[in-house]
Order: sequence, then structure tokens, then C-alpha cells
Amino acid sequence: MSLMDYFKSGGTKPSVETFKTRHTDEFADSVLLELKSVATDAVKRAIEARETRYMKSVLDESYFVLDSLVISPKDRDIAQKFDDFLTTHEAVDPQFRRQFFQQVIQREYRSSRGSSVRVPAEFEATVQLGQDSLESLSSEEGFQISLKGRRVSFAVEASLSGPLKREVSPSRFGKALSTQPPMTSTLDAPAVMPSHVTGMTLRTASTVSVQLNDARGSSQHTLVLPALIGREPGPMCEQFGVNPLSVQATYASRQQLVVLELMGRVYYYLPDSASLSCVRADGLVLEKLKLYPLDAGASTVLRSGIPPEGAGAVHLQGPNADYAVIQLRLAGSGSSFHEGTPRPRAVA
Repeated sequence: MSLMDYFKSGGTKPSVETFKTRHTDEFADSVLLELKSVATDAVKRAIEARETRYMKSVLDESYFVLDSLVISPKDRDIAQKFDDFLTTHEAVDPQFRRQFFQQVIQREYRSSRGSSVRVPAEFEATVQLGQDSLESLSSEEGFQISLKGRRVSFAVEASLSGPLKREVSPSRFGKALSTQPPMTSTLDAPAVMPSHVTGMTLRTASTVSVQLNDARGSSQHTLVLPALIGREPGPMCEQFGVNPLSVQATYASRQQLVVLELMGRVYYYLPDSASLSCVRADGLVLEKLKLYPLDAGASTVLRSGIPPEGAGAVHLQGPNADYAVIQLRLAGSGSSFHEGTPRPRAVA
């Protein structure tokens, strides 16, 4: 093309064509961003409506499950565009709808109180037309939108189930209970370690004699180690393969005391999950995750219901129904049991 021809043509430049698919990409990005926002708000409203029924301690150890997420377009125009968008792409990829909504939904949501909502792996949101989805915008609504800039195009409602008890992390009970022992035993029957595990001669597992004074009165038990003593020891014992002993007392933790054998010696300690500590007969308040040896021929008397910091241990009084008394001694030891409140002694 000569310079003269260029001036004859008026100096126009070649036009640049805009691909129509860009509008579809912009629509998808806009819808995706808005759905993420309104879905999060819907789940937040649902969890805030339910969590007020439960104590904080229950919420910390449990989670809710997202049952359904219903998405409704707010007017006829957006309903038609969104339906055409999903239908067109589903004709090419049958999994498109599921993959699209997977980008909308998070795997987990949390509230300001720490409540958790988990989303099942195969969860799918539902698009449902409501009354607003069939109506077109009026001229007045269109004018208001033109003044404000835009409006939210979707309404989302979420429903939850639960709460369900959360899986317990082994670290809350210390490393001593993090591995399930390869033995099968009952509360009053010794367990035998399989020879293929030890590679040595079979031997009987250690046992500890426990005399318990609580709301049910006085009772004698023989525990096969490792063992967990507390108000509700059952669920943790099933998970870690530990033998349980239930204590019926007002001021006793769900998991109060762990007794186990390490390197041929028997120890007891206060797990990290215990909300209350124990005071020993000599006035010592147990510290969390600190091992205390249980020597042969000697017994240890503990009383439950002590704050972890030890405040009020000197003035601890009350019946066994409130403050349980636990005596530990190795099987075969003949030391006598002394009931009553352990009296603190002066430390030199």
C-alpha cells in the first residue's frame, strides 16, 4: 500500500476484532466471585443460628456438617443467563456443573466463636428457581441499580447437621498414648504381648490395683496398663487401645489420669486434656504431662477437683461424690488405704 493510497483511504487503521468468548469468561468470573461471597455469608448465618445452643467447650471438640446449599437467582434475566451458561458447558463436559461449584464451596468454614463447618468430599450445591427468579426487573428497580452500580444477583440458603465429635489429636494426651499397643485385654484380665512383636518370651502385662471412692461408694479395680481414669474415659480408650476406669464425681475431668509402664517402671501423669488436677497426700498438685513414678510396695493417694494452678488445694473439702479419692498401688503391694482429704504438708 502506497502513501498516496493511505491518504485516499482516510488514514483509517485496521480494525481489531474482540472475541465474543471474552464476555462469557467475564460472566463466569463475576458469578464465581459473587457466589463465593454469598455462600460464605449463608453458611455463617446458619452456624451462628445453631452454635448459641451449645457451650464453648462442646464447640471446641466438635464440628457441624454442611447438608445443603440452595442457590436461587434473584431475577428472570440472571436466571436465564446462568441456566444457559451451565447447560451449554454441561453438553461438552457432563462434570462441568460439579467442578464449577467446587470452586464456590470451601472445604471448611469457621465462625467468630471458633465453630467449624466441614463440607463432605462429594457435596454438590443445588440451583433452585424461586418466585423472584421468574420476575423481571421493574423500571424503578433498574433505575435504583443504575444509581447504586449493581446489586447481588443470587440468594443462598445453607442448612447444617451436627455437631459431631471431632477426631482427637494424640498430642492432647501426650506421646505415650499416640500408638495403639499390640495387645487385647479387659479391665480385670492381664493382656499378653504377642511373641512376633517382642521377639522374646511371652510375659504378662503390668497391672495396677486401684481403690476408688466416688459417688458410687468404695470399689476395688485391677487395671491392665496402659489405663485412663476419668469421668468419661471410654471414647479415648477405644481410639488408643487403653483400658478405662470411670469415676463418678462432680469435680473430675473427663480424662483425669493416665497410668502406664515405661522402661520397666510404672508411672502416672495428668493428660493435657484434663481441666482439673489432683492433689497427692503429701500436698503435691500434679502438673500436666509430668511423669510421676509409682514404686513397688508403696501406694499413692490422690484427690480430684484441684485447679491446674493449685489454688485452693489447702482448703479442699467435700464428699467423695464431689471430690473422688483414687489410690494407686502396684498389684501385690499390701499397703493400707486411708480415706479422706489429703492434708498438705509443709515443704522444708
